[in-house]
Amino acid sequence: MKYKIIEISPVSGALGAEVSGVDLSEPVTKKALTEIKSAWLEHQVLFFRDQTLTPDQHVAFTKNFGELQGPGYMPTLDGYPNVYVQEYPGLYGGIVSDVNWHIDASFMEKPLKGAVLYALDVPDVGGDTAWVNLYAAYESLSKPMQKLCASLTAIHDNFHKNLTAVLETYGAKGYEMARKATPPNEHPLVCKHPETGKKCLFYSELLISHFKELTAEENKILKEFLQQHIQKPELYCRFKWENNSIAFWDNRCTAHKGIFDFGQSHRLMHRVAIQGETVPSK
Repeated sequence: MKYKIIEISPVSGALGAEVSGVDLSEPVTKKALTEIKSAWLEHQVLFFRDQTLTPDQHVAFTKNFGELQGPGYMPTLDGYPNVYVQEYPGLYGGIVSDVNWHIDASFMEKPLKGAVLYALDVPDVGGDTAWVNLYAAYESLSKPMQKLCASLTAIHDNFHKNLTAVLETYGAKGYEMARKATPPNEHPLVCKHPETGKKCLFYSELLISHFKELTAEENKILKEFLQQHIQKPELYCRFKWENNSIAFWDNRCTAHKGIFDFGQSHRLMHRVAIQGETVPSK
């Protein structure tokens, strides 16, 4: 697509592009939204610099792309149930989960469609976020490995890596309530994007506990391989945050991770996410 309103500058050969020529604090025109949506589907994650947003403006922009995620077990901004607060150090409880590659809420029957993350106060050095292109992760596998992965069902479990932390923080009763609220879900390891029709490796290192068709030994070997595979530099882009920067990613074909290299420096982000509309399918 040729863009007439916005300007697009790719940030890597794998995925990601910086967008300029639009002020997201103002209502975005239909033509500009059409171009942003097209660029989002093409580049998978879009970055905007120098955007000064109020929570209302943050919510208003994200609403253009679907129904918003409501409150959950993570803190939200007072008066704004759709605005999640991610603060380090702070109420978010550390960065443990974010340092593993993950697809947001992939343990849900309908994982999140996407999210808009807004930086309010970030360290001068460190604290980048990386995104991996899950289309390319699938396409770069050999044909036999593609066939194997396409035959597998992944169990996505919110407590796969966080069980100990949840028990220590909330106790057995708290864990039981959380488990009922977020039970595991099964998704194909290879999924077709509902809008582009392209196949991707729907792999979330943080949340996939196992593949139900494989033995324990086979699971261990394949998970180790896939974990190494999606970390290949040619498959991802890395974004250096600045205050008033925004990242808007397609959660259906990317995974991401925070890079915890900023010690005890303050890092405050607001995130508004878009509810999933479809169940991942082949």
